[in-house]
Amino acid sequence: MLKKIICILIIVPLMSCTVTSTGPDKVDSADANTVLTTDLGVVIDVVPVRIKGAPSNVGAIAGGILGGIAAEKIGSGSGQDMAIVAGTVAGGIIGYYSTTVLGEHNGFQLTIKIDDVEKPVTIIQGVSKDKNKNYKTGDRVTIIYGNKVKVLPSRNFKSR
Repeated sequence: MLKKIICILIIVPLMSCTVTSTGPDKVDSADANTVLTTDLGVVIDVVPVRIKGAPSNVGAIAGGILGGIAAEKIGSGSGQDMAIVAGTVAGGIIGYYSTTVLGEHNGFQLTIKIDDVEKPVTIIQGVSKDKNKNYKTGDRVTIIYGNKVKVLPSRNFKSR
């Protein structure tokens, strides 16, 4: 029993920390070796934002199992059964929503004036670990339309 609890205590945090990155540093496997549509433009506004994590069904299942196992030691008879049900439900709820907090990270709302397009676009993207890939007003950028939209610096293209 103790081994089960230890395994779950190790696995649950690992599963709940698997968060999809919204930064420019990673490429979705579906976008590799594919011709992608791009636009070039200039950043006209940068606003720091906080990007929420997403709830997790895997976290709910793991939390429910952990809650049920933990509650198994409470009471006896029908009291123990009620404790197991309550522990399972509470653990499931906590597991489901824990990833919204654990997956929260910093990002930027980038407003970009695309070359030869009248109306600007806004893209929200996670902060890059590489400080050279975070943006300021006036930066030239490439917008890549793949499985997900991403903005990358465009150092080789002159401003129009």
